[in-house]
Amino acid sequence: MRNLKECLQSLQNGEIQILKQMSKMLLSGSVSEKVLAKQMDDLLFCMENQCIRARIALEQFRPEEPGAGQPYSADVILDTAGSLEVTSEGWLHITLYTLLPNCRHKVSNYIGDTIARLLAGCGYELPYFEQAFMGIVEYCSYENHNALDNDNKGWKMIPNALKGRVIEDDSQFCLSIGLFSKLSEDMRCEIYVMPIEEAPVFVQMLCDNTV
Repeated sequence: MRNLKECLQSLQNGEIQILKQMSKMLLSGSVSEKVLAKQMDDLLFCMENQCIRARIALEQFRPEEPGAGQPYSADVILDTAGSLEVTSEGWLHITLYTLLPNCRHKVSNYIGDTIARLLAGCGYELPYFEQAFMGIVEYCSYENHNALDNDNKGWKMIPNALKGRVIEDDSQFCLSIGLFSKLSEDMRCEIYVMPIEEAPVFVQMLCDNTV
């Protein structure tokens, strides 16, 4: 119990840093959009990293339940962050209930950590591709997007989370990547991983709105 209290005190220090960052935003008199954007990114960076620290730190104290497969309940991730399945075509399909973060300033590994946990808690055999195509499809509108320009979208943590479990490597010879957007008021990010030779099938299905 003592170690748990020490762990909680350490996490509390992280919460204090989040509150300090939030207070900094509240007290800021700047009207610059660039300054505001950086302050928002700094706050999200602190909050998302704190979430990852809490996930890792508290898992060691979770009581083991009979028959429990993972120390961290996969249902929590599935309910709040996303879902994972293997399609009838044998493709890996991951849904994130959020959009890719804007990477102009700071980006945490929250999405990468979430995907890694979805993979670990899926409960069935995952496909493995020596040469793969990964299609990332963001569903958003002009009003609710996180980053309009593709070069400002933080997607690089996704292949890192897949490496060694679904793909051999994320080098350009092992993994090809497509980044797509669909206009929608229902914000989400859909990720598909498949054999490289089936990429044309995916693109055609995307054009036909059948994925």
